[in-house]
Amino acid sequence: MEIWIIFALLSSILFAVVSVLDKYAVYDRSGISPYLLNMFVGYSNLIVSLFFLAIYFRSFNIYHFYALSVGAIQGVSLIALFWTLKKLSVTRTMTMWSSYPFWVALISLIFLDENLKFIQIIFMIIIIFGSVTSNITLKENKEYEFSLVSLLVIIFGTLLFATSQVINKVVVSEITVLETYGLRGVGVFLTLALPFSSRKHLNELKAFILNWNKSKYLFLAETFIATFAYLTILIALLTGPVSLVASLSGTRPVFIVLIYIVLSLIGINLSEKFIKNEVILKLFSALCVGIGVFGIAYF
Repeated sequence: MEIWIIFALLSSILFAVVSVLDKYAVYDRSGISPYLLNMFVGYSNLIVSLFFLAIYFRSFNIYHFYALSVGAIQGVSLIALFWTLKKLSVTRTMTMWSSYPFWVALISLIFLDENLKFIQIIFMIIIIFGSVTSNITLKENKEYEFSLVSLLVIIFGTLLFATSQVINKVVVSEITVLETYGLRGVGVFLTLALPFSSRKHLNELKAFILNWNKSKYLFLAETFIATFAYLTILIALLTGPVSLVASLSGTRPVFIVLIYIVLSLIGINLSEKFIKNEVILKLFSALCVGIGVFGIAYF
């Protein structure tokens, strides 16, 4: 197995942990608002990124600007992700989010000349199907709900994130991983945190951070685990095709479901409650996405 495959899967596992912590330990238990979460993640990215840039940064060129733009694009995509995560369960949200390899493959086909096989297109359709079915909520009376707004918001976010990953592929081949990560973090701050940074919101963020019982899980998820998760995907992009790296990192919902099952088995009750048929639907959706991304990677 090539090393980039290991790093892509490791990134998926780490981001799955981040997603579970964001939803259950941060959103549901701390009551943090979406704009405060945006600000925390943005400022956290800025601080960590400035540290990396202080270690290693060369003269500014066009690829450094591209790295900065990657962060700015991802900042907007994260706004869409955090908004949806507030509205829906983590399993539904991240299954839809992990359909972004579809857009990566299309963009790569147009701009990077990465050709697609017919079988890969079939697996992409499976990914889309899994994404759509994950957005269905079953009720006890066998009725169901479908959130079109949430689906459209997450599609917008995945399109932006996919675009940023294609640009990332070009960037990491020209400048170092530390520079790529550092400038990307500055870009994330510019779109994810700066627009929300009024004096009132900054005071609210300060109060939240100083309340360690509420903020400790957010520090763990977004400052530490997310940093390593993103570095691993950048390392994977160094040698792996961007469409295949994206496909493997799209296995995140499978790992989220596994984490949920493990936590349930050891007696940790999460806030997400659903009936038996909905459990089956979530597993089916995650399975579709998992089959799709692995199919793209290996065929």
